[in-house]
Amino acid sequence: MMKKTALLTCLLGLLGALPASAAELKDVFGKEVPIGQGRPTLVLYANKSTKEELRQRASQFIYGVREKKPIVVIHVDLRDVPGLFKGMARGEIRKSHDESLAAMKDLYRQKGEAPPAELDSSLYMVADSKGEPHKSMGLEKGFDRVFAQVLGTSGQEIARGAFSEGARKLSQAMSAAPAVASRAP
Repeated sequence: MMKKTALLTCLLGLLGALPASAAELKDVFGKEVPIGQGRPTLVLYANKSTKEELRQRASQFIYGVREKKPIVVIHVDLRDVPGLFKGMARGEIRKSHDESLAAMKDLYRQKGEAPPAELDSSLYMVADSKGEPHKSMGLEKGFDRVFAQVLGTSGQEIARGAFSEGARKLSQAMSAAPAVASRAP
């Protein structure tokens, strides 16, 4: 019995050590994030200090790799937010999610294109109270630049780096990911 308990404890410890991209993630709306399910993924690690960088650069980047139909996951680090305000911060993240989708749709229209049908199911914002995913990327509490990770269609990491400075490398990595099969209606 003791051996089984020790084994179970070890297994639970290992499961807790899995990287966030491998674990089942839920966004601020409670929806499961579909990493590794046939579409490449751009994972952005952000906090309140990086909001403006995201606003200025993310839409254009995503538009530039639109033919890959990427999933975009934004991990928002809430380590700097006092416990009493984390619920309010989650509400702000939900609001920001809706504003980001509206901005992306506007960008498509400005470029003379209809927003793609999958756009609404392509953006996921995850509130990370303890910042575990950020820590796994080496980001200390209060970091001041968006960090990015490109994952292939099965969830494997293809590239990582500072988002603004590494945009070209990240875009090339995303473009090199296998194509997504289009579904006929």
